[in-house]
Amino acid sequence: MSVTVHKLTFSSAWLLALAGCGFQPAPGELKLALDPRSRTALADAPGKEQELEALLVKYFGTREEPRYASIDSWKAAGVDPNQPEGSYPSLAASSELYRTQCLHCHGVEGGGDGPTSNTIDPKPRDFRRGIFKFTAVKDKSRPRREDLAVLLERGVYGTSMPSFLRLPQPEREGLVDYVRLLAIRGEVEGLLVQSWQDDEKLDDEAAVEALELVWERWQKAREKVIAFDGPIPPDSAAMRTRGRELYLDAKKGNCVACHGTEGHGDGALAYKTDARGRRTPAYQDDWGYDIMPRDFASGVFRGGSRPIDIYRCIYAGINGTPMPGLGEMKGPDGELLVSGDDLWALVHYVRALSERAE
Repeated sequence: MSVTVHKLTFSSAWLLALAGCGFQPAPGELKLALDPRSRTALADAPGKEQELEALLVKYFGTREEPRYASIDSWKAAGVDPNQPEGSYPSLAASSELYRTQCLHCHGVEGGGDGPTSNTIDPKPRDFRRGIFKFTAVKDKSRPRREDLAVLLERGVYGTSMPSFLRLPQPEREGLVDYVRLLAIRGEVEGLLVQSWQDDEKLDDEAAVEALELVWERWQKAREKVIAFDGPIPPDSAAMRTRGRELYLDAKKGNCVACHGTEGHGDGALAYKTDARGRRTPAYQDDWGYDIMPRDFASGVFRGGSRPIDIYRCIYAGINGTPMPGLGEMKGPDGELLVSGDDLWALVHYVRALSERAE
């Protein structure tokens, strides 16, 4: 035991001596690398990985110096994504903040593959496809800046994603800008790989086309906001009764098929039987992970538990998941299946299911 103590003491003294000399361990290089899916797709195309990397650096910069390349259509429209709104930090400053606050889960490129990601369930979000689950928009649109800002403020209840209200608002807004850059970069990368596979085209023209397309997707989100004007119909026994009818009706809400009679996420369609006769989750999300319908009785609503939060989930579904949107779904007669107060009846009934756990 005395020998062990002696060794530890010597080691500590050695480290302190080095620290006194100003020695700091050199961090590894953090490079914005290609998506592994891109490497697989280009494995049989010599030199194309390097060409793709060069294009991504040209149009998005590096981790230390992130930026958007100026393109003609942006110049004509007076658009400059490099100019932060208000007094927000620069992209470079936000990249460094992302390194200390987000990288350990979400990874250098935003792929959800940081060093702690394997210990987390559910997995951290992969930004590179531009898919974000909890937003206030419909039609599987990209999120607005406001949607990302809300996620940073609230976190995602029931997951390892915390609230970042401890950071000043300008820093949170800077993180929004940098996460958006990583997401746009990832989408452009995917389109460039597709361009090579379809037309063997991997050049500046293809990069500009991809960047303009992806940027337009993100801008259109402003037109897709799910808002509700007027007072929300109040919760009542009658509304809950109507909500349960819709919940169980196979031709209307049909929520029971996945979420189960009592909302435990154990409906008939929630599971499948594999080749060995085992019951396994029937669905996967867009990132390839098994996914189960929400257990309402647990009281956990990751997109928020306010009536408007649940209304938006029912109206538009949940992006990246099999959860469909009922708000604009029509029956064979061309009429909306669930609309008006009926949507709010479902909201009140789903919230009532969560009260049982309390």
